[in-house]
Amino acid sequence: MNPKNPNKLFPLLLSAKLEETKKFYSEIAGFRVVVDMPTYLQVAYGEGDAAPELCFMKPDAFPDGNARPPFAGQGVIISVPTPNADGKYAELRKADAQLLSEPEDKPWGWRSFFVRDPNGLVLDFFHVYKEVKM
Repeated sequence: MNPKNPNKLFPLLLSAKLEETKKFYSEIAGFRVVVDMPTYLQVAYGEGDAAPELCFMKPDAFPDGNARPPFAGQGVIISVPTPNADGKYAELRKADAQLLSEPEDKPWGWRSFFVRDPNGLVLDFFHVYKEVKM
């Protein structure tokens, strides 16, 4: 029997900060831990198979033994759907997360804000406030 492949993206960032990353995502940002290994961490936001997931791995944990450069902490924004961006902002503010902006309405119909994780990855928590015809 062949296991079923997932039908979604799994962004993988290389990081030497797995403990800080686990704490941020599981205790501050509201993600659940899916896989927790000494060299690999996988987290999901929400329940079910369709929940968005992020993966983090130590740069020297590749099976071939070759280390790769860690994520440099810039140039990537991951958008994360949430039921209420304002509520999520309040939660993260209370937890002293590194907030980069306040919630605001975007012309493409999202209300969103930015927060930075311990690796420098920017998360864009959003909810759709109106449909926009393209």
